[in-house]
Amino acid sequence: MDPGKYMLLTWVLILLVTTSISQDSYKVPVPYYGDESDSSYNENVWRLVVEKKYEAEGYDGWYNNRANPDWGAVDTPMRRRLPHAYSDGVYLPSGDDRPNPIKISQALMNGSTGYPSLRGRTAFLVFFGQQVVEEILDAQRPGCPPEYFNIDVPKGHPDLDNGSHGEIRIPFLRSRYDQRNTGFSPNNPREQLNEITPWIDGGLMYGIGKTWADALRIFKAGKLASTTDYEDSDEKYNKKDFPAVNNIRLPMANPPPPRDHYLKNVNRFFRLGNPRGNENPFLLTFGIFWYRFHNHVAQRISDVLFAAYQDPDVKEKFSIKTEYSREDFDRHYDEIIFNEARKWVIATHQKVVVYDWLPSWLGTYENGSVFNLPTYKGYNPNVHPQIMHVFQSAAMRFGHTLVPPGVFRRKLRKDSSQQCEFIINSDHTKDAGKEAIRTCNSYWNPQEPIEEYDIDQFILGMTSQITEREDTIITPDLRGFVFGGLDFSRRDLMAVNIQRGRDHGLPDYNTARKEFDLEPAESWADLSPNCNNETLIDGRKCDDTDFEVDDPCRMIVCLKEVYDGDLSKLDIWPGGLAETSADGPGSLFRTIIADQFARIRDGDRFWYENKLNGLFTDEQRVAINDTTLRHIILEITDITEDELAGNPFFYLEPETKCNRIVGRARSEGYVISPTFNCTASTNCQEIAQELRNGNPNITDALVRRYADCSNTQLLTVDPCPRGTVNGSDINIVSPCTPLRTFDYFTGSEAPFILTFAAVGLFIILMIVLLLVTANINQSKIAEQRKAGRAESRRKSTDLSLHDVSEWQGQKEGERDIKVRMDIRKKSLLIFLPGQARPTRTIDCKRTDRLYAKESVDKARNFLLIRIPNEYDLVLKFDGPREKNAFLQSIKEFCEQTGITQRSAMLSQKELLAEAITKARRQHTLDKFFRIVFKHAFRIDDDGDMEALSDEDANAVINCELTIDEFADALSLKPSAMFVKNMFELIDKDKNGLVSFREFLDMIVIFAKGSGSDKAKLLFDMYDVRGSGQLSKEEFSTMLRSLMELANTSVEDSQIQEVIDSMFREAGMATKQTLTFDDFNKLLRDYKEQLDHANLNFIGMEPNQQPQAGGNQEMSRAKTVINARRENAPTRARKTVLKAYGEDRITRRQTHVEVKLKPRQAPARDRTMIAKKFTEFANYMENYRLHVFWVTLYALLSVAIFLERAYYFSVEREHAALRRICGYGVSITRGAASGMMWTYSTLLLTMCRNLITVLRETVLNRFIPFDSAIWFHKYVAYWALFFTVVHIIGHSFNFYHISTQTPGDLTCLFRNFYRPTHVLPKFHYWCWGTITGVTGVVLTLIIIVMFVFAQQYARRNVFRGFWLSHQMFYLVFILMILHGAGILVQAPIFWTFLIAPLTMFVLDKLISLSRNKTEIAITKAELLPSAVTGLTFKRPAGFEYKSGQWVRIACLDLGADEYHPFTLTSAPHEDFLSLHIRAVGPWTMNIREAVDPKALHKGAVRDKPYPKLYLDGPFGEGHQDWYKYEVAVLVGGGIGVTPFASILKDIVNKSSLGTRFNCKKVYFLWMTRSQKQFEWMVDIIREVEDKDKNDFVSVHIFITQFFQKFDLRTTMLYICERHFQKISNKSLFTGLRSITHFGRPEFNTFLDSLQDEHPGVSKIGVFSCGPPRMTHGVEEACTDLNKKRTQSDPAFVHHYENF
Repeated sequence: MDPGKYMLLTWVLILLVTTSISQDSYKVPVPYYGDESDSSYNENVWRLVVEKKYEAEGYDGWYNNRANPDWGAVDTPMRRRLPHAYSDGVYLPSGDDRPNPIKISQALMNGSTGYPSLRGRTAFLVFFGQQVVEEILDAQRPGCPPEYFNIDVPKGHPDLDNGSHGEIRIPFLRSRYDQRNTGFSPNNPREQLNEITPWIDGGLMYGIGKTWADALRIFKAGKLASTTDYEDSDEKYNKKDFPAVNNIRLPMANPPPPRDHYLKNVNRFFRLGNPRGNENPFLLTFGIFWYRFHNHVAQRISDVLFAAYQDPDVKEKFSIKTEYSREDFDRHYDEIIFNEARKWVIATHQKVVVYDWLPSWLGTYENGSVFNLPTYKGYNPNVHPQIMHVFQSAAMRFGHTLVPPGVFRRKLRKDSSQQCEFIINSDHTKDAGKEAIRTCNSYWNPQEPIEEYDIDQFILGMTSQITEREDTIITPDLRGFVFGGLDFSRRDLMAVNIQRGRDHGLPDYNTARKEFDLEPAESWADLSPNCNNETLIDGRKCDDTDFEVDDPCRMIVCLKEVYDGDLSKLDIWPGGLAETSADGPGSLFRTIIADQFARIRDGDRFWYENKLNGLFTDEQRVAINDTTLRHIILEITDITEDELAGNPFFYLEPETKCNRIVGRARSEGYVISPTFNCTASTNCQEIAQELRNGNPNITDALVRRYADCSNTQLLTVDPCPRGTVNGSDINIVSPCTPLRTFDYFTGSEAPFILTFAAVGLFIILMIVLLLVTANINQSKIAEQRKAGRAESRRKSTDLSLHDVSEWQGQKEGERDIKVRMDIRKKSLLIFLPGQARPTRTIDCKRTDRLYAKESVDKARNFLLIRIPNEYDLVLKFDGPREKNAFLQSIKEFCEQTGITQRSAMLSQKELLAEAITKARRQHTLDKFFRIVFKHAFRIDDDGDMEALSDEDANAVINCELTIDEFADALSLKPSAMFVKNMFELIDKDKNGLVSFREFLDMIVIFAKGSGSDKAKLLFDMYDVRGSGQLSKEEFSTMLRSLMELANTSVEDSQIQEVIDSMFREAGMATKQTLTFDDFNKLLRDYKEQLDHANLNFIGMEPNQQPQAGGNQEMSRAKTVINARRENAPTRARKTVLKAYGEDRITRRQTHVEVKLKPRQAPARDRTMIAKKFTEFANYMENYRLHVFWVTLYALLSVAIFLERAYYFSVEREHAALRRICGYGVSITRGAASGMMWTYSTLLLTMCRNLITVLRETVLNRFIPFDSAIWFHKYVAYWALFFTVVHIIGHSFNFYHISTQTPGDLTCLFRNFYRPTHVLPKFHYWCWGTITGVTGVVLTLIIIVMFVFAQQYARRNVFRGFWLSHQMFYLVFILMILHGAGILVQAPIFWTFLIAPLTMFVLDKLISLSRNKTEIAITKAELLPSAVTGLTFKRPAGFEYKSGQWVRIACLDLGADEYHPFTLTSAPHEDFLSLHIRAVGPWTMNIREAVDPKALHKGAVRDKPYPKLYLDGPFGEGHQDWYKYEVAVLVGGGIGVTPFASILKDIVNKSSLGTRFNCKKVYFLWMTRSQKQFEWMVDIIREVEDKDKNDFVSVHIFITQFFQKFDLRTTMLYICERHFQKISNKSLFTGLRSITHFGRPEFNTFLDSLQDEHPGVSKIGVFSCGPPRMTHGVEEACTDLNKKRTQSDPAFVHHYENF
């Protein structure tokens, strides 16, 4: 269409619409649906509102452009019209060689405020411009992760560095950018995002999303929610039409108000479409303004639509059947009404912004003309509407120069005769008495002045107030006092503008001019139209005194100095601002702004003027064009016509207004006579007539467009003119509050310290709890003992017997004893419970005094009894009554024996400290023996003698041994005849004590005496009459005393058989007495043994023990072992071989002779390095699998740690915690992954069934499954290590997090919600997040588990160990929840957990399938040594191997508490048996539960034994005994249980003729007495009976003595030999197995096997027993493996402790 015809048609339509509008000239023309007087009006309304089909505009901008759906969409990159100037060409900020932004701000923009706008612009125009920016642009949110590009504050800055610190920086965060698609290369540099749409599409009113818009609605009549719509609204809003308050916590921007400097609740704000609409009261005024306009339009639409609905013709034509009340109608048609109202509001806003506000903003010239956009030519889909970087970072910020330091509020007038009255601030606004609302102090406190009155007062005030002058001076409210964060409450917005341009990579000023086809500035004078003469600035300096402060030329000179005269470095913002003139922005900014708005208009498919979108009819578009902002103000406020200026954007005199109207008409092509001049008296009619005179064809409507004479304010003086606000006038405005800073860690100090202190205290608490629980258990036992003692006292008829506890020392603790005072023997006898013989005798015959010292504090229940030359007896009584009764008995004892009793009173602490305990006495005796042996054997001085003080030396020399101490030194009982006889023999002065000299004389005999000397000593011991002869009876007594030493009862007939045999062999069968010569003859075959015989003493190291025979014997020993020196154990082994090998005692037929073959000693390594290398090589050969898997696991653990540490150090350098905590997060993330790995793999070590199965596969050759428990501990310590590192790391990380700004934390941790008014302190992160809480709970659980996993806990509080380890389920659940918080990264724990957890669950299901079947005990035996034998039914399908173990739970003791025990039954038996030693609470309880005596108390029980749950069997190393050619089984005490099963299995398989890979089994059994384990003796006897091939060699060690050959043992071996000859079995055990006296020397025994089995590559050693024993076996194996040669077999040790 021809443009001329188009314009003509437009004016015709305007004329038609104008004539049809209501006579109320100030009624808003929109919404328009035709002439209301027309009979078809209702039909038109229904058709246009309800029936019309059109595409409603979206909220998020998507698909506005169908060809390019993302053009103009929310959160899309801004458009880069200028070439980027990033320092690195990709993303680093530009301008690294440009001056400090604050210095630029001070040079160009610092000056006085209060100068009025040269074109009469009002504050209303300026703040309307701010809401326009908020409609099309939002790039204020910082990037995430945050990137700081801080601005250095020059030292001494008047506002930001008053203290002249010189190290202050304004925090500056770089903008968000498209991280997914930009910032990778110079061809694809970083592009920042516009978070809203660039369209003028109502985002300001409705938000940029449907969800946000719905949150603003009331869903009735299409209206937005109001404060009057809610009953719980604040009373101050109830009578006013304000948007609903934000009680639903919409995420509005909510920085801390700098005036108050603390965070406030976001629910104080109104709900608006613009998240930043509550920034200041002036912007909020427009937010409320548009809210009210929407509701006004919606109400009008609802009214006309309901009227149409009620029209019968409408119902008939559109087939409307449903009847609605008005309220129901408004709800039913709410969505239609809302969208219709939104459409009209958006269109009106588009018109006002582009055709009313923008021309006034871009340029208002002296002649009255304005800068208009090109004529709209329709929608252009090829136009990209997105905001340009230069528009956002520079051009649109031009308005900052117009912002006033404050705004007036004007009261409404009741009538035109009333004088104007401006509001004086009250206390409500915190600046009482001031005339204006200070801009800098109103940030984020917008409600205060508005809720005091309303927005009408602000609208009137802003339209009456001239804004700041168009120049480069910026009000301090922006330049130095704009809002910031808590950490920096004030900022220089002008410096921020410059820094933002550099952040976005903007080039220099002249580059921008060239890109927009403008002439570049050639000199600094070209910048400013107010200083465009080079001579005005050349040679001038910024501080020249002839410059006025606000002289534009001075500012250009200062700017030039800041840039060192280099115009090529000038930033766009200061350069463009310098162009500012009275007309408005300079050519650069005007061009940029005009281009941007033209593209927004032309590229918008939903623009109201686009006829193709179907939104409006031509008549409706005319109505929109006819609508002005003045219309809307008068419609929706209480402001009257005569109170409001004709154009709210300008404050003008009548002459100026006239000139503008005439200038505008002339600029648009209308003829006005050159002779027509405006004067102060020119009226509207004169202007209208001049238009008609010069333009005969002009219509009345067009005339009214320029000269609407119905507007009474068109040419009159603006009502109530107020002028400008001078920011320095304290009578008008309050001064800006100063800069304040904030330490974000404030408030976190106490929680931080208390939390980590609590964790530390929790560790201590758990340790204390462990000790207390153990003590409670011990106390329960003590109470039981106490009750037992009370019961014993009640039943006892022996009044001289006292039941008490003996305190043995701090480490040794207490034990129950019985004390008897034997007046006849003048002794105190100490008994252990259940023993008939005293365990200690305190002989008082040698003393005439006794000391009794009582404790007088606390429970007063301790008593110390001291006898000279005895260690003290410290007794603990149940109470003072028992103690007094004992003291009375002591008193009577002393009186009747003539002993003087001396008493004393001490505190308990003093008494226990003074007590000479057995341990303290033993310390003195150790020195005694050491010095004796030093003198007797000439042992090289090892420094002990020099270390002795004079006091210690005297104590040793004067020390005398009692018979008890003498017996203890020999590891014998004081009552033994051997001890008594020897003691009496060497006690030469017969004082009942052995002195230092007497003891030394005896030892010399063993050190230097011959075999005859020692035999003589033995002879004299039993020649009690001193006659020089021994009768057969006395000789028999000698042998019986030796049997007594071995705790062995032998029948008289057996002893007699031994004596008769010995006498016959010596040719003295008829003799009844023996002389010493006869005795010597009787022992002639054992001269060598007697030569080497000695006495071994407790406390002496092997190298200090008496070595018999002197030099002569040593020479002979060398000959025996082929020039290799033999120690005592080696000689012992030789003697065993001689006794049982060379003499060939016919106990069985054997294919293997147990004797040594000469072996060439291996060549010594020539160097220490070679020796260590050999040891290392041997160790690696024996433990290569262990070393491999341990090393592999360690490497994997370290690798997992390093991978995560590297990832967060390098690849995630800019992410989350890494930006805050530095490399601390790398460490903690590495440790976290290590925890996931280790805790997950712990599950694999708990898959007992899986391990048992895999042991039988080929994998057992490559994986040491037998070390699963050890490996479990190994992994657990790795887990503990990573846990500790993680916790310590997070202690630093939490500190760093607690010092960060809330904005940064919101960005980095988006999954952690917190109210914006709540600072995320340490206690929030630690106690208010799922990650923090689960982390703390995990820490506490792990502490509990590891504390109660220690050996002390397992031994003393096994229930606590069991229960704490059941918490591992919680550990995994909490670890999953811990990661679910996504504090740092997406959860990855499942990647570690899924496979181990699957295997563990399957393994657990296998156990659950069988361990919940109740199994009945068929037999229970209470055996000696507190061993309980249980026999129970073997479940169907229960298959196992000898040496395997099971877990059992007793239903009466807790169905879920399982304990492991090795099976003592064999696989071929149809029952299962266990032998359990009562050493802890559970084992003691089960012993009590099956005690026959306990079962038959009271009523008879139907089921005499409790039921069991059984889980297993499980594999372990002992079951592999048959895989080695030679197997050594070593059992100690109850540790024989696995070997009981193995030996029975051997018996069975031997009887069946089963072939074994194993060729020889050695079984070594250590026990204090075979009587303790008679059931094991029966098994060995069965093995002997059925072992026809000498497959098993059994050695029994009765551990009464430490070494094989001392004087006692020699005589026992002599008796044993003769009895073996007679009966072919042991005198002591009744077995044919070899019996030894003392403990085995493992090194020697295993060394002999290397000689005995030279062709074997590996010897399997399997041990089970106390840790001391298994450790000794392990040391022996390790030592021999280190020394072995290639031809020697390696020892592979498998062990189990109990």
